[in-house]
Amino acid sequence: MFSLQPRTLLTLVAILGSSTPGLLAADAPQPDEAPTWQLAFKFTPEQVVRYEDRFHSTIRLQKANQTVRILNNRKSRKHYRVLSVDKKGQGLVETVIDHIKIRAQQGDEPAINIDSSDGPDSCPVNFRTLLATIGRPIARSRCDSSGKLLNVLSISKAWLKAHPGASNQSLATSLQKQGFLVPLPEEPISIGGTWEETHEATTSDRVGKRHRITLKKIYSLQKVDKDLATITWKTIRLTPVTDPRLLAQLIQLVDTGKVVLDIDRGVVISKTSNIDRTLVGPFGADTLMIARTKHELLLSEGD
Repeated sequence: MFSLQPRTLLTLVAILGSSTPGLLAADAPQPDEAPTWQLAFKFTPEQVVRYEDRFHSTIRLQKANQTVRILNNRKSRKHYRVLSVDKKGQGLVETVIDHIKIRAQQGDEPAINIDSSDGPDSCPVNFRTLLATIGRPIARSRCDSSGKLLNVLSISKAWLKAHPGASNQSLATSLQKQGFLVPLPEEPISIGGTWEETHEATTSDRVGKRHRITLKKIYSLQKVDKDLATITWKTIRLTPVTDPRLLAQLIQLVDTGKVVLDIDRGVVISKTSNIDRTLVGPFGADTLMIARTKHELLLSEGD
């Protein structure tokens, strides 16, 4: 049987006794507290913030030796105007698209080129309802200082006509995904701190059965330099999915990105999301799907 010799036991007692004060939390040296920042949107009445929006998406579908490329490029100018601000700092915001240019093409079909400056008669009939929304308020919505879209109060009839089946909820999702909003933590946060946002996507399988898929975005404060906060995010899928057809419908939702926020002004300076994914067998064993998307929102100063 293993036993300690008296001398060994005394030595251990001495070592433990001498180290005990260093193990006490009260006596341990306390690290300096890391600096924190309050990240928040700051709305002011009659505030107008303008952006340039650039979207470039390419999807390649391959079956055996045949490949089809779907191209969707969009460049627009947009702005939001703050109509009023309540005591909680929540802003009533009006969103407007001022100008848009689109280039779209599928496979070998003729490319579609649209410029809202040319007027509705110069573009395909299917896009004229979209051009009718240019320069007009799309929606009035209420947002809080943490970047949460609280509700959509009104939607223009022209926008609803251009997007059949759209609802307040779908428009809210679109405004959050494509607009100036980004969720921010309600409490001050230090470098390396994280926060999360969860949302659901709806997909359909081969027989039309609908499946709800839960996605989570994880945000992190990477650095603060001269009052500019750099935030990154990544998207993960929480719901297990094995059906390639469902995964194909999610391929453009699982993105990564970066936001630069002016802390003092409470305004997003830039917001960039990226998708670069490859899916094997989405529509059969001999099929391949590649999606590459870059979406940039850049603050337009002085316009």
